Amino acid sequence: MIDLNRLATPTHLLDPIEIRRIETFIYQAQVAKPVVSTLATLNVRSALLIRIEDQDGAFGWGEIYATMPSFSAPHRANIVHQSLSNLLQGQSFRTPSECWYWLQSKTHTLQLQTAEFGPFSAAIAGLDCAFWDLYSRKQHLPLAECLGGKLHPLPVYASGLNPADGAEVVEQSRENGFRAFKQKIGFGPHIDIPILEKICATLSPEELLMVDINQGWNIEKIREISLLLHPFPLHWIEEPLQVDRSSHEWQFCRELLNKPLAGGENLRDQDFDTHAAWLDVMQPDVGKWGGISANYAVAKKAIDSGKTYCPHWLGSGLGLMASAHLLCALGGDGLLEMDVNDNPLRNLLAHPLPNVVSGKIELNSTSGIGVLPLLELASNMLIHHQETVL
Repeated sequence: MIDLNRLATPTHLLDPIEIRRIETFIYQAQVAKPVVSTLATLNVRSALLIRIEDQDGAFGWGEIYATMPSFSAPHRANIVHQSLSNLLQGQSFRTPSECWYWLQSKTHTLQLQTAEFGPFSAAIAGLDCAFWDLYSRKQHLPLAECLGGKLHPLPVYASGLNPADGAEVVEQSRENGFRAFKQKIGFGPHIDIPILEKICATLSPEELLMVDINQGWNIEKIREISLLLHPFPLHWIEEPLQVDRSSHEWQFCRELLNKPLAGGENLRDQDFDTHAAWLDVMQPDVGKWGGISANYAVAKKAIDSGKTYCPHWLGSGLGLMASAHLLCALGGDGLLEMDVNDNPLRNLLAHPLPNVVSGKIELNSTSGIGVLPLLELASNMLIHHQETVL
């Protein structure tokens, strides 16, 4: 497991914190326009929020990855209440990173026994984000400053563009302030190439275009499409291969595509070291693995080695703001991923979300991650709430 000494550290330490109360909230919203990728088509947007309180009544909010599949949230909530809460009983921690490391260590054997690496990692990651929100709120600091950074405008990009109307969504996103865009491809050259041609016909020199294949190709398909992609000014190509393919395949993929490669949302722990050789852009996800604590270590190492850190996010606005504060704290030249697909949960579960202006957002100076869920307004989409008192 990743070294405890490399994890995120607050600039100022508080007295030990004991978590006394944990709540989870599961939200679902039907959408008229689904999210389409080579992996799946999502007609339902889901969000699993976690709220914790300490012995002083201080609170923090986090988000556990439950985007795909949309029915995964109850299982991950059960892990929080039936496993993690038992481990946290009577424990106190000087920092959220100590808590993350403790939970990862204590559940490691169980994760091996059950092969539930993803659900456990996500549950611990979301709790970690909530702990950092709580910690920085207790210090009356924005999370980015609690981590030693300074608030500054963050460049962003419009993400999740579907194959059917990517060019139209680029134009809409441009009108909404975006200057960088990521198109989902991997549906075959007869679909992918016309989409890219249409987008690039309107792309200005100062705008960026990226593509995401969602692990949808193999080496044979990359051989077929690589020459067709060369004329396009792609800022990066994301997850062209399955993340567990051999280093030989990844290196060959890199040679064939001859573009910067991005990935990381489906990696965890030491995987980031083994994939470092072929990834130019690191994209860990704070709600899938590591939370703020371990993503800090991965991102800092990437930046220090000359790579770019661009946090992955495809959930509600709560996890988005945790990602934004971590990116802000670490600096570098990375962009924040902002899903522009239809999602009623995005703004309702994170108020107030910043507006995009000239390709950037500005975080407010409120304590923690700077947003709170509007529980009453979102109540019609709440399908489950559970509370555990430790």
